[in-house]
Parts: sequence; structure tokens; C-alpha cells
Amino acid sequence: MNKNFLLITGGTGGHVIPAKNFAHYLSIKNINCTIITDKRGYKYFDNYNGKIYIISSSNLNGNIIFKIFGIFQILLGLIQSFIIIFLLKPSHSISFGSYASFSPMLSCVLFKSLYKVKLYIHEQNSIIGRTNKFFLNFTNKLFLNFDMKSKINSKFKNKIFVVGSPENNIKKNIDKCNKNSESDFTIFISGGSQGSEFVSNFASNLIKIIDNEKIIKAKFIFQCSKHLIKKQEEKLRNIKSTIILKDFFINVDEILGNANLAICRAGAGTIVDLINYKLPSIIIPLPSSKDNHQFFNAKILAKHDLAIIIDQNNDDLDKAKRHIYEIYSNAKKLESMNKKFDMIQVKNSNTLIYKLILNEN
Repeated sequence: MNKNFLLITGGTGGHVIPAKNFAHYLSIKNINCTIITDKRGYKYFDNYNGKIYIISSSNLNGNIIFKIFGIFQILLGLIQSFIIIFLLKPSHSISFGSYASFSPMLSCVLFKSLYKVKLYIHEQNSIIGRTNKFFLNFTNKLFLNFDMKSKINSKFKNKIFVVGSPENNIKKNIDKCNKNSESDFTIFISGGSQGSEFVSNFASNLIKIIDNEKIIKAKFIFQCSKHLIKKQEEKLRNIKSTIILKDFFINVDEILGNANLAICRAGAGTIVDLINYKLPSIIIPLPSSKDNHQFFNAKILAKHDLAIIIDQNNDDLDKAKRHIYEIYSNAKKLESMNKKFDMIQVKNSNTLIYKLILNEN
């Protein structure tokens, strides 16, 4: 088989990181792999040694001026993609979604017959994105992170495979029940790849309440955007609880492995991390996420009583506080949650995707 893989991605970390992880997997197998992404996506490939092309893209948000500018960006990206794919002649192309994938995927469709390109889609979220949905008719297989086959037109059922999300390292046998939570209770706070100001403000207000009530003793590891750090430092200046506040943590795997609870958004990558690390959570879905997909991502855990969902428009600090106190003090609940996390199967996604592609040849 002529193995010349093209991975198409862009935008936020939720789309880019799975592509990056699968690219690393292919490079370990000495398979030629090229990346097409946009400027936003490129920052996630800082330690990738393969070929990367950066194209123009736009989500067409904003006023009429931004929309007109966005159309020109898309047309430029289409020209760039057409030239790249014409020269690259990929044997297999995999789209990981986002608006940045539209132009490269359209170019792949145009070259599908000429180069015998096999097209695949990986969908990270619990609702298929608009770009991925647009190309469903042209793809050989659709790879899903979560089992949402019932939400997809039945005519595509033979294309659908639930494979999970490509990762660098899948954590196994994590048992949060064995951790003495009352003596070392750690809450990890993260606003996602975009560094949410709402999550940061919500978390700092919650920290002040917990610190003032003195019902539990907790340590807070708090990730927020660089431009918000001074504001949060001022808000938390008189807090006696231990707080580690940074815009970036290089040891996030270690933090997730040792934390007892997370306060976070509901991007697909975040949900996968919560499952892998068996981490109870307070999830605040981004209301403006396309098709409200973050809310449906969060429900994957909430329906198993592994997380509570906070409506950003409600700002229910009391609900969040009560959940934290229960996780802190209820050993039976933690044991039950640990078992429920075990029931959510974590797949070896990289190998599974690769085998499903090989089986088509």
C-alpha cells in the first residue's frame, strides 16, 4: 500500500490535538504524514517534526466586513489547499473537523478520483460538526470519539466506527478511591484552550466561598489566560487556601492524575481526559459552541452521575459548592464513581483507526 497520509485540522485544541497525536503515531511507524492546518492550529504542533502547511481560513463570524474578509480568506485557503494536494498526491486524507478543514477537504474531494484518495473523518464531539457533516457523502469511513450513531443518518451506518480519540498515552488503572482526599484534596480549574474568563471568575468566586466557610481544606491548581492572571491574583489576594495560579502547566498529566475534582469547559478533549483520569467534575459548557455541542459532550458524564453541569447563564455557585463538599466527604459516592468510570471503555484509538484504514485496502 502506498502510505502517504494527509491529516487536516485547525482551530481549537479539541480538533488539533487528536490530529497531532495520530500524526505522532504514524511517524513512529515510519509512515509519511503531512499536516494541513491554519494559524490557530499551528501553535499546537510545536514539537512535530513532519511537514506542516499553514493555510488561510475563516469561520465567517462577525459583521458584514468580517464576513466579506472571511470569504476572501476561505478562497485563498482553497487555492492554497488545491496546490498543496495537487503536488502531495495523498493516498489517505483524514479530516479532524473545524472550519479550517473545509478548503483542504473540498480539494481532496476534487482530486478523489484522479489520485484515488481515500477520505476519512474523525469527529471528536457528541454532535457531528458542520464541516464534517458536509463531507459525509464523500468519505470512506467516519470515526467517532463518542457513540452517537443514533444521531447520524442511517444511510451512513456502514461507514461509522466508534474509535475514541487519538492520544499520546492512555492512562489505565487509576483509582481515585485510594487517594486520601480529605488530607490532600486538590481541585484543578481550567478554562479550556481559549482560557475562558467566565470559568476563571466563577472559580475564583467559588474559591472565596469555600475558603470563607472553612468546611473543607482544599488546594487549587488554577489555569487561566495570561491577561487574566493579575485580575485573579487581586481577587484571591486574601485567600488562605493554597492556590497555584498559572497560564500554562507543563505537567498537566501529573496534575490530572493527582486531582480530586475538575472545574472546566466541555471540549471533546477535556471529556476524554476526565474519563481517562477518572476525575469527577463541575462542567460549564460554552453556550456559543456550535450546535451547543459542549452541552451534549458534558451530558456524556452527567448522565452517569460523574459530573454536574453548570449553566453559564445561571452561575449557580451554591450547586457547585455542594457538589465539591459531597465529593470531599462521601467515600461511597467516590467508590461508585470509580466503578462507573471503569464502565466507560477507553479505546486504543490510534491503532484502531490505523487498522480500519488498512482493512480497506
